[in-house]
Amino acid sequence: MFRSAHRFINLLKEVQHTFNLAYVFIAHDLASVYHMADRVAVMYLGQVVEIGETVELYSRPAHPYTQALLSASLPINPRDRKSEVILGGEVPSPLNPPSGCRFHPRCPLAFDRCKTEQPPLRSVAPDHAAACFLADELHGGGLPTPGPAAAHAETQPGRAGPVQAP
Repeated sequence: MFRSAHRFINLLKEVQHTFNLAYVFIAHDLASVYHMADRVAVMYLGQVVEIGETVELYSRPAHPYTQALLSASLPINPRDRKSEVILGGEVPSPLNPPSGCRFHPRCPLAFDRCKTEQPPLRSVAPDHAAACFLADELHGGGLPTPGPAAAHAETQPGRAGPVQAP
């Protein structure tokens, strides 16, 4: 199954390049997203919590949920080692989301303001925005993060090549 999925993704990439197409690619496989996308939007309970150029977002995530997702996925470069962030609590119901930041019940960095105010999606770098009160500090590395922001920028040349089947 993996081999055919990789072939399909490579075919999509080839068609995209040949016909100068744009895709809206929705997936939970972050390696495929990294391979396919020039820009990425991360959503939590139906809201965009972070959006930006792929290499920038993967190398300097500015939202704790993005950091947790990246820590739980296989690294783009197998030599990159990272520790996984285990989120506590249950995923809230999207029909009855929590007040304030929707991620606050599971966020290891949440503080009182997160429980009452919804953080706006705001710029942390050119073409990179996050909806977190601590986004500037997380993006700049000024706070301990819930997981390492692995430096995937060095693997950018590998993005252009085909996806390798396991």
